[in-house]
Amino acid sequence: MKRSPIALLCTIFSTVGGGAARAEGTRPPRPISEADIKAGKPLYMRECSACHGERGDGKGPASAFVDPAPRNFLLKQFKFRTTASGDPPATADILRTIERGLPGSAMPSFAFLPEQERKQIAAWVLNIADLIDDGEPAPIADPGTPPPATPASAARGKEQYAALGCFNCHGALGKGDGPAAKGLADDDGHPIPVRDFTGGIFRGGSDRKDLYYRFTDGMNGTPMPSFADGVSDADRWALVDYVQTLRVPLAAVVMSKDPIKAGRMVTARYSCRGCHVLDDGKGGAVGPDLRVSGAKLGSDWVRAFVQKPRETGKIYPWRVWRMPHLGVTPEEAEVLASYLSAMGHRKPGPATTPEMASATKEKLDEGQLYYTVKCAQCHALGKLIETPLAAQQGPDLIKVAGRVDYAFARKWILDPKKIDSNSRMTIPGLTPGQVEAVQTFVWSASLAAKTP
Repeated sequence: MKRSPIALLCTIFSTVGGGAARAEGTRPPRPISEADIKAGKPLYMRECSACHGERGDGKGPASAFVDPAPRNFLLKQFKFRTTASGDPPATADILRTIERGLPGSAMPSFAFLPEQERKQIAAWVLNIADLIDDGEPAPIADPGTPPPATPASAARGKEQYAALGCFNCHGALGKGDGPAAKGLADDDGHPIPVRDFTGGIFRGGSDRKDLYYRFTDGMNGTPMPSFADGVSDADRWALVDYVQTLRVPLAAVVMSKDPIKAGRMVTARYSCRGCHVLDDGKGGAVGPDLRVSGAKLGSDWVRAFVQKPRETGKIYPWRVWRMPHLGVTPEEAEVLASYLSAMGHRKPGPATTPEMASATKEKLDEGQLYYTVKCAQCHALGKLIETPLAAQQGPDLIKVAGRVDYAFARKWILDPKKIDSNSRMTIPGLTPGQVEAVQTFVWSASLAAKTP
């Protein structure tokens, strides 16, 4: 278990997250084990490091393209907690954030992961934040069932909103446009857009109890203070009720009929630019360049993948990261499929797959020979031609039929660098005829694998 030099040398006092000094050992141990921490590292690398970085410093490869910036765990400042202001989060607080995600940010819900894996990721996050040795902090007293929200409590909350100066940041009408809103930054120096209450989206949760915790505990690492002292429990609930009255119903979003414009709307909703290069040539390299993907992928495959990305299996073995379940709706999937096709300058539709039933044995044997010599060191072909996982640099091609357009694949094999200069695939040096033989062999094998 990770221990700081101070913790090893001094077993009496330690300072945690800006809170008061506490005698070490006064807290019970966190409900995680060494095995959880060890198992959590590879899971964190797969699910979290794209944004939060390998070290947890918030500087992952996707961080430059997401707003707000990912949390820097090394600062030990966690905003969404049930613990007192200045205290580190409870283990349950980290688990809750992993499970629920942060609405209004690039952080999705990871509820699709098994509970044990979420616990192991939480253990690794606490480990790299060096928040394990000091034990489990006690949460504030559970407020219990919220009192009924009434017009009277909302009116009292409005008075508190003015008396506490909430309007200075959040604005008189809660639009996040108060006189002090500009120039605010967190402890890591990142600008903080003040929460616009009219949208009704709160990263720590929109339930009344979630908002109660924000007003009671404050948000460590930000200018948002705790109102635990000086503001009664009843007045904090009243403040919750008033803030909820500021929500303005959003107008129905009309999706553009232009596939590029519509695609930009959906990709912005899910922060896709953090991981992918989009139609304007800008974006992260965590996942494939979607301009290239649009040129090669069948629309039906895209629709299925964006809705259930984990069911397809890992496409690129060399990529550390996996695409999470984002909750893409069927309508959004249709938009994304059309968006990719437009970027790839092709009509939406299935990937072209020529008839292979008439392929001669001579052609198949020739294709298998060239595949074995030129392709098998990087690409597996199911159980037909197995390539050690450690050596795989490209997808297993046993599922290529129906996913990759046959005509695109021909141009790609001849000169992949001409299509994508960042591709890891080398120019194989095959003639057009040899490429045709390889494709015949691969597509025949892929189609046969689909047939029971």
